[in-house]
Amino acid sequence: MKNQILKLAFIICAMSLFANVNAQKLSKKSEETVKQEVAEMTDVMELSDEQQQKVLVLKTNLRLENQKAKKLHEKDSQELKVARKENMKQYTAKLKKVCTQEQLASWQKYKKAKKNK
Repeated sequence: MKNQILKLAFIICAMSLFANVNAQKLSKKSEETVKQEVAEMTDVMELSDEQQQKVLVLKTNLRLENQKAKKLHEKDSQELKVARKENMKQYTAKLKKVCTQEQLASWQKYKKAKKNK
């Protein structure tokens, strides 16, 4: 019973956080891309429902932060590259808290194989 209440509380928190993040608004195309990326990660990493929701929020936040950086800095500028690199660093650190080492390793292996095709 306690476990079900915790899961429900987490889902409500994740949904409200996602709604808050969505208030900043991703384009429909970006939103769909994020959902596809999370679905792909879910398949490869075998994410639980809870992890899937957390990763969805993390990836959405990453997109939004990168959008902010694009507005603040010139295209292809060093400042934009630094900002995006910092955003990715923060995303990666948060992802490490959500996923296991094995899940992260399987994702890295998958991305590397996909890149080498």
